[in-house]
Amino acid sequence: MEKQSWMSLRFFTFFFTWGVFIPYWTAWLTTKGFSIEDAGLFVAVGLIVRAIATFYIFPALCRRFPLSSLFKWVPLISTVVLLGFIPFDRVEILMAVTVIFALTYPILLPMNETMATLLARDHQLDYGKSRLWGSVGYIAALVLTGWLTSRYGDTLIVYIMLASCAVLSLQAFAGEAKTVQSRQEQAKAPLMDLFKSPAFVICLAICMLIQGAHAAYNGFGVVYLQQLKVDNTLIGWIMVLAVISEIAFFYLSKRFFTNMSVPVMFTIAAISSVIRWLAVYLFHDVTVFLLSQTMHSMTFGLTHFAFIKFVNEHLPGDTIAPAQGVYSALAMSLFPGILTVACGYLYAFSSHLPFLGMALVSFPCLFLCYMLQKRLAGMQMNSSFQQGAGAVARAKP
Repeated sequence: MEKQSWMSLRFFTFFFTWGVFIPYWTAWLTTKGFSIEDAGLFVAVGLIVRAIATFYIFPALCRRFPLSSLFKWVPLISTVVLLGFIPFDRVEILMAVTVIFALTYPILLPMNETMATLLARDHQLDYGKSRLWGSVGYIAALVLTGWLTSRYGDTLIVYIMLASCAVLSLQAFAGEAKTVQSRQEQAKAPLMDLFKSPAFVICLAICMLIQGAHAAYNGFGVVYLQQLKVDNTLIGWIMVLAVISEIAFFYLSKRFFTNMSVPVMFTIAAISSVIRWLAVYLFHDVTVFLLSQTMHSMTFGLTHFAFIKFVNEHLPGDTIAPAQGVYSALAMSLFPGILTVACGYLYAFSSHLPFLGMALVSFPCLFLCYMLQKRLAGMQMNSSFQQGAGAVARAKP
């Protein structure tokens, strides 16, 4: 199997598990007799531990073990830990299993992104066309799990999750993980070296703000639509539209965005984010919300693609894994979690107010994009000067 197909299948299978776990896990916890509030506590603890795992543990593992070995063993360990949820009902035991699972399973997210980034950097795959299969897998999980649970109940969720994780493990051992090697796959750079780069810090801040601004949508989008008297079945399709727009973006990303600079891409994403959330706040209308879903390709897809391009073009190879870990921890976990809490307070005043808050969160990115443009231009000038000085030195007799 060629690397493009192997990575596409890997993205599909992982995001299938993600599409079971993220939307449905709270519902499964309630089948254990927990209230929504208690189930929310399990999810909150999982998010905190997930941030720690992707920020510290994943880069540390990459410094000790080849990425190809982690591709095999992390899914297997996650599958084994998942078994611990089934026989127990006690809060203390399930909380312990939740913590252990959150230390292993979420590592798969930056791990897949790191491998894909390395292969794209070596021109062995088209990142966008591989990543779009992750979005397809996520939609497939949403639809299939929704259909199965409507027929057989929410107790089935953990078994769907277990089966999909088992398939992910088998794929790693039976597939081409051992042949997917890269001369840059070993991450030896200390984690904190990343934060010595002002350009990386600015890039990360932009990602945290734009990705974090999805907090109102992810946490309160369904409830918002319910207040607009939208049928639950239609709500499901409206939410899926965002992922479909994401798939379309990743399919077309190489054609339209490969030659575009990172700051310009971030600027487009920031403007789109402000417009998207401001429109939902100002117009309490289903049609406006539906149209805003098509902008997910810009607010999520383009932001993510711009970060991958930044990592490929402006970071040394041995910092790619730590960079993916930091991005996953801060931009995709911790900061959205903090903003979700803030949105909860805003929602208490008005169901529309969280979206205004997210538009305001996105606005500073326009200034940060300008700072990033200046910083990268300065780095390019220094690089050109050093190359020129080196050429002059070599030309001297």
